[in-house]
Amino acid sequence: MSKKVDADSSCAPPGSARDTGRADHTERACALCGRKMYFAEDFRVHVCLNKDHGALAYYSMDDCYFTSQKAVAVRFAKEGKKFHIIEPEILRMIGVES
Repeated sequence: MSKKVDADSSCAPPGSARDTGRADHTERACALCGRKMYFAEDFRVHVCLNKDHGALAYYSMDDCYFTSQKAVAVRFAKEGKKFHIIEPEILRMIGVES
């Protein structure tokens, strides 16, 4: 019996952005403080570690932000920006204070 294999199968959740391999490497200003964000090549994200607003990451391939701060999430919701909330414990595990 043959099994149908989905050509688009991966470990990404349904509806997530496809990996096009082309992350936006251009300079990006932080949406919160305006400072230049660092581009983390390994993760394909722009990152700002300003302690005033906590760690903020922007994933250009899906046009969404990642934050651990409730106030930032509320602001982004009001502005209609896509975002995900990361538990502060997760950030601490990788050595980032939120």
